Amino acid sequence: MGRTVRTFRDGIRIEETRWKEFRRTLRPAQRETFDKIFDHARSLADAGTMLPTPRITEVVLLSAVLRLQEEIEELGRKVHNIEEKIEENTP
Repeated sequence: MGRTVRTFRDGIRIEETRWKEFRRTLRPAQRETFDKIFDHARSLADAGTMLPTPRITEVVLLSAVLRLQEEIEELGRKVHNIEEKIEENTP
């Protein structure tokens, strides 16, 4: 007997196909960003499979939000380090 339940990664691929026409209308740089959102969702596929009934779109969007939060925190650390260096060098 074959599988009756699609894998989470299959669900992401199906969702990405559903957004194909939207993606097509984006500018090239925006398409690249759009593709990264789905890449982040695929990178969190193990976590997505832990949901009893995953809503793929929600996981895709939450993956993007998590990545943005990581970037915000990284930029905050960089700004903090720069501010410390400025304070050290200010008489």
